[in-house]
Amino acid sequence: MNKGPKHRIIIMISFLFVISMVFGQMSNYKSLYLYNFIKRIEWPVNELDQDFVVIVMGDDETAAAVGNIASAKKVSDRNIVVSKAKDMADLESADMIFVAFSKRKLIEELVVWIGNQPILLVSDYKNAELTDINLVETSDGLEFLIRPKRIRAKGLKLSDSLILLGKPDD
Repeated sequence: MNKGPKHRIIIMISFLFVISMVFGQMSNYKSLYLYNFIKRIEWPVNELDQDFVVIVMGDDETAAAVGNIASAKKVSDRNIVVSKAKDMADLESADMIFVAFSKRKLIEELVVWIGNQPILLVSDYKNAELTDINLVETSDGLEFLIRPKRIRAKGLKLSDSLILLGKPDD
């Protein structure tokens, strides 16, 4: 029973729609994780800090999703500002940097650039060993590996609940 090319086109369009919904949803999940990291980590107080700056490298959908949260939420009294960066030349002062899988080759250079500054480095590259937190897609959804010692060495204070929610990796 041949349904013809019209039927195949409808199936293909439906499949592409479902795929785009799944990937779009993953960006929303990542943004919620990033926001919860912000809520459960305490950054040192700096009188010059006006805004809480999140830089997203290589993932425009996640940047937009974090931006949606930022438009409705604050960190203490600070507004959340989301910036996108394509490479190291685009970097500015930040509180958190999220590096997408597509920019994973920049992680080593970012670690050097950050040094001991109180900047949380997060990636969705599951094999990134130099980041503070790795978001990992599993068959059950999204999980994260966390490196508490590395994060504390930067002067950031972690809530115990964040460590318990993740999988400690140090």
